[in-house]
Amino acid sequence: MRRALLVLLLGGAAQAAAGEGQAEGKALFEARCAVCHQLPEPDMLNPGQWKRLLLLMQKRMQQAGIPPLDNEAFTLVYDYLAAQVKQGGRQGRKQ
Repeated sequence: MRRALLVLLLGGAAQAAAGEGQAEGKALFEARCAVCHQLPEPDMLNPGQWKRLLLLMQKRMQQAGIPPLDNEAFTLVYDYLAAQVKQGGRQGRKQ
C-alpha cells in the first residue's frame, strides 16, 4: 500500500514538473521566436522537423548577433513543441 501511494505521489510530482516545463517552454517559444518573425503554429511540424528547424534557427540567431538558446532553453522549447504535436496535431484543432 505504501509503495502504491509513493508511486502515485511521485507520478503526480513528475506531471506537475512536466506541466511547469511546458509552460516555460511555451513562454520561451513565444518570447524568443517572435523577436524575429511571426510565430508558427506549434503543431505544424513533427518533432524531428522541429528539432532540425530549431537547430537552424540557433545558427541564424548567431549569424544575426542574437544570443542563441542555451541547452536548457532549447530543450524546453523543443519539448513544448513536440508535446503540441503529440496532443493531436492539426487533426485535433478545430477548422
